[in-house]
Amino acid sequence: MKKLKIVFTLILLIAATTVFAQSDTTHHKKLYPRPPIYGIPAKTLPQGHLIYRSYFTYSNYTMMYNSSQGQMTQLPSGMTLRSYSYTPKLRYGLTNQLTLIANFPLIDKVMSNSTITKIGKGLGDIKTALLYRFYFNKQKKFLVSALLYSKWPTGKAKNLARDELPIGTGSYDAGLAIMPEKEIGKWDMRFSAFYIYRSKNPSGIDLGDVKLFSMSAAYDWSRDFITEATILYKTASDNVKNGQTLVGSYSRISQLVLGAQYRITRTFLVQAAMPITLYAKAPFSSKYDLWLGIYYLW
Repeated sequence: MKKLKIVFTLILLIAATTVFAQSDTTHHKKLYPRPPIYGIPAKTLPQGHLIYRSYFTYSNYTMMYNSSQGQMTQLPSGMTLRSYSYTPKLRYGLTNQLTLIANFPLIDKVMSNSTITKIGKGLGDIKTALLYRFYFNKQKKFLVSALLYSKWPTGKAKNLARDELPIGTGSYDAGLAIMPEKEIGKWDMRFSAFYIYRSKNPSGIDLGDVKLFSMSAAYDWSRDFITEATILYKTASDNVKNGQTLVGSYSRISQLVLGAQYRITRTFLVQAAMPITLYAKAPFSSKYDLWLGIYYLW
């Protein structure tokens, strides 16, 4: 019941913001790709336009949460955990104010020690979203968008063999986000607040809900080259099974994400980012990840 109240509160907040925001009567400006390099943009696409974005991610996990010590520790000697993923991502402008987003992650991760190697490979959890731009002031270069998010348990998370790793959470997720964005000269400033409700996984564990906050600043050095820095904070509340809280199952992570974008042609771009972990309390964490992507607008 508490979760539903939080979700309804977010819906009412977005609705209230829509009602009291000033209306913008100017014609929608055609917005070509700008940041974010890492994350979800607040800008919607012009109607009928399509963006194909895909990115490769590499993570080498070196830390794990040790429940007996109550802190993050190094992985046991001889154990490795690496993850590779390739994610095609489509964005399509249904209208000038409404954009459809869909992600299809392909995952390949390996955990090994001296006795066994476990592999998780295949399609991960598909993510879909609707991005709605409900306020746009052309003169002030300021906009506010809302995001309705869903995640589907398409990645294998149950009936695993002894040598298999899960590549999904096994839960249905739904979320809401509010994302204001403002351009100031060559700067692009963004903020997002994201709440995600997660259902039970195949083991009957009610996964804790996720709250995610980010603040970004990007700078246009030229028409072709942009750099960006993002501070990201993500927390997930304790998991619950059979009405009992699983002590210590909450997680928190904060990261500094550094990125760059280079425009090869007017609508074709390459992007790179490095999320650096500042603090983590999670089952596994890496000091940094590597992220490479391409971005093409039709």
